[in-house]
Amino acid sequence: MPSTRKANLVLAAAIIFLLLTTGAAYFALARLQTSAVWVRHTLDVQHSLDHFSTIFGKAGRLRAQYVDSGDPELLSRQADAVVAVRNALREIQQLTVDNSNQQAMWQKLAAVTDSRIVLMDQAMQLKRSGKSSLELQAPMNREMMAAADDTETLVRSMEDEEVRLLGERQRRERTAFSMIGGVLITSLFLALVFFLIHHRMIMEQVEQRTRAENVQRSLSARLLTLQDEERRKFARELHDSVGQHLAAIKMAVSMLERKLPEDPIVKDCLKLADDAITETRTISHLLHPPLLDEAGLNSAMRWFVDGFASRSGIQVNIHIQDGIPRFEQTTELALFRALQEGLTNVHRHSGTKHADVSLTSSGEQVVLTVRDHGRGIPAATLQPLREDGTAGGVGLTGMRERLREIGGKLEINSSGFGTEVIVQVPVQPATAAAKVLSSPAPEVNG
Repeated sequence: MPSTRKANLVLAAAIIFLLLTTGAAYFALARLQTSAVWVRHTLDVQHSLDHFSTIFGKAGRLRAQYVDSGDPELLSRQADAVVAVRNALREIQQLTVDNSNQQAMWQKLAAVTDSRIVLMDQAMQLKRSGKSSLELQAPMNREMMAAADDTETLVRSMEDEEVRLLGERQRRERTAFSMIGGVLITSLFLALVFFLIHHRMIMEQVEQRTRAENVQRSLSARLLTLQDEERRKFARELHDSVGQHLAAIKMAVSMLERKLPEDPIVKDCLKLADDAITETRTISHLLHPPLLDEAGLNSAMRWFVDGFASRSGIQVNIHIQDGIPRFEQTTELALFRALQEGLTNVHRHSGTKHADVSLTSSGEQVVLTVRDHGRGIPAATLQPLREDGTAGGVGLTGMRERLREIGGKLEINSSGFGTEVIVQVPVQPATAAAKVLSSPAPEVNG
């Protein structure tokens, strides 16, 4: 199975376990919320039962005070207390409507409550009739005391039942929460493990791709080096072999011309020989200018710019900073090839008749700038060109590889007013000859 597919499967597994973790966390929170609801419900029931007992006790005390004092104001207060008792009783019924056991005890509590209220009404009615006495009130007091005991017993039973239900519900919630917590922790752990595995696989792929890119770049650099060597070889062969043969032909034709001075064919042959020698010399120097090895980058740049201007009809202004020393051979060759590629692109794409070339050095780096005043590069092409050179041709790719090999960088700026190519290379002066190249280049026919 391809490594990319394995990595995708591992990532899919990690996402699945992460979704399980999210689901488990959601159910855990839901369980906690349900448990909190049941706790609040139990507290509400207990509060209602306590309120019921308190209000009922108040109603009983008001009844006793009225029987003792006969104060009519106590009658209305006692009636209000009875209404509050009945309201509290209805509230208990509503809170326990989902529990059949609690409803059964509530029925008993309601019956006892009605009985107590009837007894209290009878005691107060006896007081209002003026026939109240200790002997007549005593049996009713005993019945009310017994009913009060029954009420207290039922209230406590209902509270105990609610506490028991709460404990049972909390045990179930704890069990469920433990299971959900186990699923949550396990899923999260497995998700993290799979994410780590996926990260390791991705890093391995990145390392493999980096190694492949490094190998590719090394190969590209090697190919460029071989290309330069071949160019130097071909240039030498053209100059030393073909050039010598053409020179010999010219000498022979010149001798023939002295014998036949008026023959037009001989004159044409002599001119063709001159043109062939000039073209051969130009091609040889373009393949690898001997000035680059002999006189350095300064002279080679001036020679190439002059020849380019004459061949293309583009006026090129060149500025080379005074006092620039010789650099390493690879640095000078990379800068010269960058100049060639930059001016070639100006001729092919800019549509301008003017260009500027400058070479400056700060001691730690040398900067070559090629600027034209043409139509510029479209934005859709400029962005990928800046990022990785995918929109550029083979020449631009070769330029980037040369610069990358020696630690340099390429910057391209463009607008509707023209394009600027900036090459920056960290340099050290050549160890063999740190001589200043400020003299103009010798004239070379190109």
